[in-house]
Amino acid sequence: MVELPLIGGGSVSDLDEDLDRLIRDRFGFGRDELVHALRTLPVHRSWAARLTDAEARLLDDAGFTEDPDDRAEVAASTTARMARLYSTAYPAAEVAAGLGVSDSRVRQLRLAHTLWAIDDGGSWVFPVLQFELIHRTDPSGREVSEFAQLRGLDKVFPHLLTRGLHPLSVAGFLESPQPELQIAGRPQAVREWLRGRQPVEPVLRLLEVGDWAA
Repeated sequence: MVELPLIGGGSVSDLDEDLDRLIRDRFGFGRDELVHALRTLPVHRSWAARLTDAEARLLDDAGFTEDPDDRAEVAASTTARMARLYSTAYPAAEVAAGLGVSDSRVRQLRLAHTLWAIDDGGSWVFPVLQFELIHRTDPSGREVSEFAQLRGLDKVFPHLLTRGLHPLSVAGFLESPQPELQIAGRPQAVREWLRGRQPVEPVLRLLEVGDWAA
């Protein structure tokens, strides 16, 4: 590989290494996951959303002033969350091994929307949020860890994944506490609710109501 010199010393390869290290240190994932996450963000075209002077004054008078820092913070947070979805997701082969099924069966479940998958640059990966680890002892007495899909998600996902939602909306549905799902008076996230072996019907009713995203 030819290393191109940069102004001020160093080379392109040095810069690449610094960037990879910085991304890994700050976010805990690699550059590939960051690129895939950025591709999920809408294109920012400031000229397409430009307001007229009258519209801008009206919003300013109402207190809706533009804050580039807020926009940058939201974009950075969204990118980081998407990158973590990618970096912690299982490839199809691991899902097949973990569930004890064939690769073709995993594909069938994905197409039937009973397994949640996201496109990772042309291949499908399966976010870890839908699975739970199971620890058991094998016949030889060795401790082994397996994973299984959370009970009930095979009934929830066909109603959720066919809505064309952004992956972060799906993750938010699984992870955000819902007032309708309470255990001992405390709202539970869908994921924790199902992990606690609670009934699936209240989760399905949440989807019917349709205001859970608020």
